[in-house]
Amino acid sequence: MNRTQRLKTRLFEMDDRAVFLSRMEILKECSDRYRDETAGIKFGHTLQTMLSRIDVVIDEDDLIVGRSPEVVPNSREERWFLEHRRDFFHVPWFWTSGHLTLSWERLLSQGLIGIRQRAQAHLDSLTGRDGASLSKRDFLRGALLCCDAIAGFAERYAEAALSLAQKTTSRQRELELMRIAEVCRRVPEQPARSLHEAVQSVWLVDLILHTVVGARDFTPGRMDQYLYPFYERDLAAGRVSPEEALELIESFYIKCSEIIGLADQNNARKRSLCQDSVQYVVLGGQTADGKDATNPLSFICLKAGYLLLKQPTIKVRYFEGIDDEFWLEACRLARAGGSIGFYNDGVEIPAFLSVGVDLEDARNYSHYGCCNANVPGKEGSLMERWHSVPKFLELVMNNGFDPVKGEQAGPQTGDADSLGSIDHLMDALRLQIRHAMEAEREMYPPVPEADDRRSFTLESIFLEDCIENGREWRLGGTKYWHKSQHASGLATAVDSLAAIQTVVFETGDLTLRELRDILSADFEGNEPLRQRLRNGCPKYGNDDDGVDALARQIADIFCDEVVRCNEVPHSVRFWPEIYSYHNNKWLGGELGATPDGRKCGESISENQSPNYGMDLEGVTSCLKSMAKLPFHRTPGGGTNLKLHPASVRGESGLVALSDLMKTYFELGGQHLQLNIIDGAVLREAQEHPEEFRTLSVRVVGYSAYFTTLSERVQNDLIARTEHSI
Repeated sequence: MNRTQRLKTRLFEMDDRAVFLSRMEILKECSDRYRDETAGIKFGHTLQTMLSRIDVVIDEDDLIVGRSPEVVPNSREERWFLEHRRDFFHVPWFWTSGHLTLSWERLLSQGLIGIRQRAQAHLDSLTGRDGASLSKRDFLRGALLCCDAIAGFAERYAEAALSLAQKTTSRQRELELMRIAEVCRRVPEQPARSLHEAVQSVWLVDLILHTVVGARDFTPGRMDQYLYPFYERDLAAGRVSPEEALELIESFYIKCSEIIGLADQNNARKRSLCQDSVQYVVLGGQTADGKDATNPLSFICLKAGYLLLKQPTIKVRYFEGIDDEFWLEACRLARAGGSIGFYNDGVEIPAFLSVGVDLEDARNYSHYGCCNANVPGKEGSLMERWHSVPKFLELVMNNGFDPVKGEQAGPQTGDADSLGSIDHLMDALRLQIRHAMEAEREMYPPVPEADDRRSFTLESIFLEDCIENGREWRLGGTKYWHKSQHASGLATAVDSLAAIQTVVFETGDLTLRELRDILSADFEGNEPLRQRLRNGCPKYGNDDDGVDALARQIADIFCDEVVRCNEVPHSVRFWPEIYSYHNNKWLGGELGATPDGRKCGESISENQSPNYGMDLEGVTSCLKSMAKLPFHRTPGGGTNLKLHPASVRGESGLVALSDLMKTYFELGGQHLQLNIIDGAVLREAQEHPEEFRTLSVRVVGYSAYFTTLSERVQNDLIARTEHSI
């Protein structure tokens, strides 16, 4: 068993009961000691205290070091503290919301010393004594304290490695530990010089943000781009071989899984602020000048995905000039069950441009939360709002009244008798969506409230422009700041409109008022009609141009109204996306029966996909329907696709899989994540979980170990339409 195999084996020996108890104890102490300090000073001193006192952990076989000193609270004192001091598990002044991509290039090229020099220079240039200047001083002083704290933490790891080197009886391990000490003495304080130093620098900062400060979804981003210069130089100088580089990347991947526990985020057991954190490694895509970004390290990062861990999640960026060999290898990893998803530069980059992102930044896009894309290093944390498109249609049919909540929730857009065509319904739908977006816009001020909201976030010192602007990202420190507005349940809305078109406007079997009243009664006494609506009307997902035109029209209306909110400058821009995450379940719980035959309270459709079981014409027709959506306007969003493994077996199956995805993207599709697994295997895993402990599956923009999922999510995965190519 080699090093990587041993490290992976130990991952599955983790205990999700373990907790970072010493962190809570130090937070309690610092809450009292620094009570009267300003936000940046309080945060900086607390981080210094934390990083100077917590145990540093170097495990056997570690090449990349850094792990939080977690313990299972067994003693009475430990259990009492955990139960009665829960308010120190998460404190409002020492936190981060996560879900972002740092400027890793800046860290590796300048080190903490460069951040410190820039912060000191801007601090020295401040002359005013007004509120804004005081806020900037506090932020910059906090940045200086944090840089010192992190540099000291790395030095403690260097000392620990030297101490272990003196005790080991293995000459090989002694040399490894001495190398680790040399690396930690260098980074992240200084700019990285080698691949080992670069990976270690990234991990130590990532570890602090994930576990010490505490948050989910800090993402490595485009690792094959910012690490490649180090690998290229090391390889040319004979300092590293491809096999040694693979071992370093695999060690990093294992560290990403080490901190998050085994359980899924929706069936959480681990008590950690980074429980089940999703961490995205983005590979391929384009360079700043539009050329193929694939390089030899791209292949190595892809090969490390054969660890088949749930984290990190690999995102491969497809474009028409992608290296063919790399593309086939990515498809091979997907077929093997790797945690991998695919995005299409052909629509993603135009979508970024459509919401005001500069071309160079758009070509550098990354991901920072399930199916949400971002500009790495140049914007802060993920912010999002979920909108039920079928709920907007329900409001249309009830003149703005919400029959589930029993209140007027939208504008009066006409009673049922006045809506005499699909065009009238669409006009009313637009007004309901506009009303919701305008209400959302009113939640944000035209300019950031810098003077009366003094706070500090550690991640801001690793983002572009925050040091120069003297403010964190939440106060407008970065170039971009956006909130994603998600259209959820698209297929439910489309199928509902197609049903209305059929039974109301084409056959005239019902008036819209009669249909509305039947829906209000949840189809009671009208089961034959429900079955007709469900099984006898056209459905989205079957390459039906008429239905797909409705889908595109709805999506365009949603995009229009979201982007319309950006016409007046505000502190936060809105981006439209077609995406539901898991929220199609609870959004369905707030919705009455719908014209597609769905009963009250049932889930609405998921993400960009057709309703489960309604895509009856095969995978090609399903993808062709989705490709007609205006993805060139939506920078994020996702699609789950379930394929039977027999259909992609062998080299011919691999080529078929490659061609299927290529064709989808060339037709204008945005995203695919694949579960290539027999539904019978999933059902067996439900019955015998002990035999499938390491089975990783794609859920919604992330992976999970199937047996840790709730029964509801397991059943949802099983229920997805299983296609063959």
